[in-house]
Amino acid sequence: MAEITAAMVKELRDRTGAGMMEAKKALVEANGDLDAAIKALREKNSKMTVKEGRTSAEGVVEAFVREHGKLGVLIEINSETDFVARNEEFVALARELAKHAGENPTAATIDELLDATLHTTGAAARLRVQESFAKLRENIIFKRFKSFQSENGTVDAYIHMGAQIGVLVELTNEGDEIKGLAREVAMHIAAARPKYLAQSDVPDNIIEAEREIVRTRTMDDPKNANKPAEILEKIIEGGLSNYFKANVLLSQPYIRDDKKTVAQLIAGKSEIKRFARFEIGEA
Repeated sequence: MAEITAAMVKELRDRTGAGMMEAKKALVEANGDLDAAIKALREKNSKMTVKEGRTSAEGVVEAFVREHGKLGVLIEINSETDFVARNEEFVALARELAKHAGENPTAATIDELLDATLHTTGAAARLRVQESFAKLRENIIFKRFKSFQSENGTVDAYIHMGAQIGVLVELTNEGDEIKGLAREVAMHIAAARPKYLAQSDVPDNIIEAEREIVRTRTMDDPKNANKPAEILEKIIEGGLSNYFKANVLLSQPYIRDDKKTVAQLIAGKSEIKRFARFEIGEA
């Protein structure tokens, strides 16, 4: 039987996050073989399940963008507490998973990503998540991800407010100016919370529902009691325009200069192809 030293136990704990007695037991069962002990703990962790009845509503948003700006991903992973969300192990896991998603851009689901081999461990990414789960003793949920690839455009990302908000955006055209513009647009999206890219993207039922809200508010206002129907319609359409300004990216006033819209900001330089915005706590 190999001698199990305190140094061996410490190294195994550092590499796996296992408790002292758990690490020592794994080394004893592996006859002092560190790699075998690590493998055994990983197999054990892979069988751990989410703890029922505990909500994971904290967490971080993380992004990964390749240097050439042709590919970017945005992910959200959740923990139960803000304390764990700020833990170095959790933050490192988020960065690893974001890069992992960037290395597997064709993955269509979270399960596909978690089943793919993580380059840092040579094992399925799912096992890396399970190891963090075992170390942090909290449920860890890989909630969602978005991946953008561009052939002739530019992809960029922006993480805001202590990794609580993240944005991924794709613009047409290339070069340093477009990259800077993409960052400005991403920062604007983080602050302004648009729901749609263009007015044409707003579903008809949403427009009609908003029009009815504005119509009811307009008709109930005593100041409008004696106004002609055509004037009332203009007021209603003006109220609908305010909805677009609040919720449609291209119609929003630019956060750094509200005298121009985002559409005017990018005019003649580029077009916004698509965007994604993640915020911790969203349904």
